[in-house]
Amino acid sequence: MQNYNVIIIGAGPAGMATALYLSRSKQKTLLIEKSTPGGRMLQATEIANFSGVKTDSGMNIALTMFSQIDFNNVHFVQEEVLELTSDDLIKVKTNLNEYTAEKVVIATGFVNKPLNVPNEDTFVGRGISFCALCDAALTKNKNVLMYASTLKSLEEASYIATLANKVYLICNEKLLNFVELKDNMEVLSNAQITSFNGMFKLNSVTIKQDDQIKDINVDFAFIYNGYTPSSKFIKYDGFTDKIGQIIVNENYETKLPNVFAIGDITNRPVKQVGTAVGDGSFVGSILVK
Repeated sequence: MQNYNVIIIGAGPAGMATALYLSRSKQKTLLIEKSTPGGRMLQATEIANFSGVKTDSGMNIALTMFSQIDFNNVHFVQEEVLELTSDDLIKVKTNLNEYTAEKVVIATGFVNKPLNVPNEDTFVGRGISFCALCDAALTKNKNVLMYASTLKSLEEASYIATLANKVYLICNEKLLNFVELKDNMEVLSNAQITSFNGMFKLNSVTIKQDDQIKDINVDFAFIYNGYTPSSKFIKYDGFTDKIGQIIVNENYETKLPNVFAIGDITNRPVKQVGTAVGDGSFVGSILVK
């Protein structure tokens, strides 16, 4: 079992800012992220309110942040944290390894909320995606379904339509007043997804529309169903609020000794890239003292 001074769980802007501070102070640090570094920032087509950046995509900003911590030799692993337990040392169990640390910083943010329909988990990464911008290039000349719950996701559907052969749209139809549909976009009114289908990858979606069951042949499905805090791996009573946000004090300390939480995962009200980096910098400066 490998031991570290600090383990950071989550490589969004908050986690990467903390990792940068710790690496420059020569703390033995491990950064764990189950997906692509950057968090929800990756889904932003444009960020214009982050100090020092006139305007850029979230993906480019995330890449710059990660290249900076890579340059400073932060130990990074792509694993999913399954459990955190606190004793003399804090133990972090992932899907591949177990680690211990003197201190832990949780920066897991929010994750995309699934629809919880049959076969959804099976096809995530094999036709189902929660980030249209990330996988847009794969949709060229393909048939795509977009489940869009926000105006932002409708705008992304319009972008996908410039690449795809056909885009089927399930959405809050009141939002359609604020976006111009492309000719190859079809709104499935009064429809709900009942299952995702395929063998090795997604090839169709079953929907219920006006009491009729239909199969629609698609190669990709993008799901925008809102977000939920990524805190399932924490089993301690009173550690989170009713919706799963981690409760912290003014120094980002949780109810567990030597366990901190920063960024969107906390019960702090403002959730932006700039405030996340500020959280990470603040806790990083505390931990190097």
